[in-house]
Amino acid sequence: MSKQEPVFESIKKRRVCRSFDDKPISREDLEHLLWAARWAPGGGNSRLHHFIVVDDKPTIDLIRTMSPGMLAYPTALIVICTDFAKVKSEGVRPDYDPVYLIDVGAASQNMMLAALERGIGSCPTTSFSHSGVRQMLNLPDHLEPEYILQLGIPLPQKRVMRAGVSTKLRLEDISSWGAFPAKE
Repeated sequence: MSKQEPVFESIKKRRVCRSFDDKPISREDLEHLLWAARWAPGGGNSRLHHFIVVDDKPTIDLIRTMSPGMLAYPTALIVICTDFAKVKSEGVRPDYDPVYLIDVGAASQNMMLAALERGIGSCPTTSFSHSGVRQMLNLPDHLEPEYILQLGIPLPQKRVMRAGVSTKLRLEDISSWGAFPAKE
């Protein structure tokens, strides 16, 4: 890869951060991440999500108690919610079409790359009590929390791979070209 490909370099450089400094993230930086989410692709350009920024420590600490997937101590969170009022008004059928969940991932990836650009660490979280977070944030009935993005200024951390996981993943290990041969 060359320096001519800054987006691809950022994709390769981005890592999940599980160790944060206690310095707050500026409102300007958090708004930058929201703009990145706004520019994420969305099925039918329907924008079915609502983003909730949480940057006060007591609320973050309470949400952590309901989130077994939140091992770090972030200084901010962005909770991505599906707005089921918009889902209904757009005629999306969530029981048949998971586009709203795919859009969560696209928005999150944009925010994680924008965070990297600003020197902010990020960590996705899907293991949390949806009802607990709903109650903690006093969400209206039409908003359903789907995903929490943990954010903070990263502390140095040693990269540790799970046992048996190789750092050398080849394209042949994860991809195929064309249809598989017909079964005999």
